[in-house]
Amino acid sequence: MEPTMTDSRIQKWSGVASFLLAFTFLAPAFIYLVGDLRSTIGQLAYHLADFMYGPVWSVCLVIVVFTLREKTGGQASRRMSLALMSAFLSAGMMLAVAFIRSSNRQYHIHHPELNLQESIPILVVWTTLIAGLTAVGWHFLGWTQILIGIVHWGSQQMPRLLSLVHFVMGVVSLFIYLFPAAEGLGILLGMVLYTWQGVLFMKTKPNE
Repeated sequence: MEPTMTDSRIQKWSGVASFLLAFTFLAPAFIYLVGDLRSTIGQLAYHLADFMYGPVWSVCLVIVVFTLREKTGGQASRRMSLALMSAFLSAGMMLAVAFIRSSNRQYHIHHPELNLQESIPILVVWTTLIAGLTAVGWHFLGWTQILIGIVHWGSQQMPRLLSLVHFVMGVVSLFIYLFPAAEGLGILLGMVLYTWQGVLFMKTKPNE
């Protein structure tokens, strides 16, 4: 069946989403690490980081997984449907993390007299909440990547090495809740994976 103009357009947009997803694995983390809330530009940078970490990351992930599911067609459709469901759950967790970060930051900025940044109980609760929700997001992302890797390894609809990267990233993501230091490796694999996926979306035809 010849690809339609709509199919080609969807795949191109999926390529853009893949590149954005690769970018949002690193950029928000960098801003959170080195940002400065004491300046106006620093506050704007944090708002941008929240937008990339939450809405942009989530939408791009769902678009990419949905497109991969459509390209798979009837092959392992149930497993790809599970991968899409897991992607939605991961996206929801990351949205929650971004919105909680933003709400907390705004409250701190608008109520400096409370000196909340010096309260040990608040900092402990805050750190635990964000770390827990982030780990849940990574965990569901792990299941998504493992399912995609298994399906496409068998169907050979993408390079075997790329399928293997999907699987390895999935395994790493599953256990970030136990080994938080592994998040850095997950970010690196995500950048490589989705940059490569974006190139494939841009270069191949919808029926290839």
